[in-house]
Amino acid sequence: MKGFTLIEVLIYSALIAMIISGSLIAVYQIIEGSDSIQNKIIMEQEANFLISKIRWALTGATTIISPTIGASSSTLSINKANYSENPIVFDLNLNNLRIKQGSGNPAILNNQNIAINNLIFEHLTASGSGPEGLKISLTVNNKLFTTIIYLRK
Repeated sequence: MKGFTLIEVLIYSALIAMIISGSLIAVYQIIEGSDSIQNKIIMEQEANFLISKIRWALTGATTIISPTIGASSSTLSINKANYSENPIVFDLNLNNLRIKQGSGNPAILNNQNIAINNLIFEHLTASGSGPEGLKISLTVNNKLFTTIIYLRK
């Protein structure tokens, strides 16, 4: 007699079902992991972009108006040498980092999918032969990014 018994069919069916369900779970986890990594990359690129915009403004800065030396603030106001749209002001408004140049209207710098939770500018005093600097603490989607930019005079 040729063929499979009922028990063999049930065992093979159960094995195939386990293999298929295991494969689906693995594929789902790969897709979820890929989305998580993609979101993290976007967040880090956005933070780097925002810090580079602030670094651009500080290149050639002649005066940091706010915060004063030794103080910290959520607003940065500077004057740049040979720049017609002074002052340049960075501030935080409704989870958005904004830049205002001269008497123009503020422009939002960050992507609408990114929330800036906190922004602190700390004006560091010059010490010894070292120049004064600006410490930037930027919290993007609840992740803290910190950098120090030293000013050249």
